[in-house]
Amino acid sequence: MAAASNPRQPVTMEIAAVELDLSYTAAKVVVRLFAPELDAQQGTWSCRFEIGEPVNVTREIYGVSSLQALFLAAKTLSVYLYGSDLYKNGELGIYGQFGGSLSIPAPQVLLESAPYPF
Repeated sequence: MAAASNPRQPVTMEIAAVELDLSYTAAKVVVRLFAPELDAQQGTWSCRFEIGEPVNVTREIYGVSSLQALFLAAKTLSVYLYGSDLYKNGELGIYGQFGGSLSIPAPQVLLESAPYPF
């Protein structure tokens, strides 16, 4: 007889690192969003992202859960992208389209210049 599964057992979900190539004129800007990681000592989660040259930003964002850390990292990442001089000058884009959506929602504070809300 097969053992019954425990309906109260926690479900774990892994999120792979996500990489997106944005265009900066002829060059590419690599954007990476990594899976959240637990800091057992602090009891918090962190989620790291990187934006390659010429923006060149690496940040680690913390949350009380993996989902919160991931969500806050995605929002912070979008602030760096849509708030960059490259985007404001129409030099940053995706799929050959410059100055439009970067395939990531923009935060409320930047909706005037990037009308792609979360």
